[in-house]
Amino acid sequence: MIYVLILLPICFILTVTLIRRRQHENNKPVMERNHQSQLHQLKTKQTSAEPVRISAVESDSKVNKPICSILIVDDQAAIRMLLRELFELEGMIVYEAINGAAAIETVRTTAIDFILLDLKMPDMDGIEALQGIRRWNEHAQVAMITAFGDPLKMEAAKQLGVQSFFSKPFDIEQVKNRVLNSLKKKDCKAD
Repeated sequence: MIYVLILLPICFILTVTLIRRRQHENNKPVMERNHQSQLHQLKTKQTSAEPVRISAVESDSKVNKPICSILIVDDQAAIRMLLRELFELEGMIVYEAINGAAAIETVRTTAIDFILLDLKMPDMDGIEALQGIRRWNEHAQVAMITAFGDPLKMEAAKQLGVQSFFSKPFDIEQVKNRVLNSLKKKDCKAD
């Protein structure tokens, strides 16, 4: 029942977001739409071990910074989808992982600037996943998402460099603002 109450507003928000996005796309000049389509194709072709970073020169000739990337790690598909849409609309490259092992593999093969990490997952908890992530990327900023705030786990997360904690159900605007503010300090560009 709790999941239904959580998923219902998420589905509504996603629907509204998609409608707005399509309306926004339809109002753009054809040349701009084609350019963004080419950028999207470049982003989705990242299959090599070393990620292709699209420079901001390709997307915005005024700033010469790479586009920020974010990894969303959560076993709930609806939450991953909601956060993906939210950050793609901000111009970020978004990766998803369904569990801790997939998150570690993504960080091993891809440059990630920010990680939103669920604390409770089936294969390993967020602390174990973060320990594995830190072997490959010590500098990515991390925020944890949790439905249950275990003080011992939260303290362990802080020792591993977690900056923020969000409780489910979370306010997506608060998450977005916190992530974007954190990334302002990094050498990357989020629109």
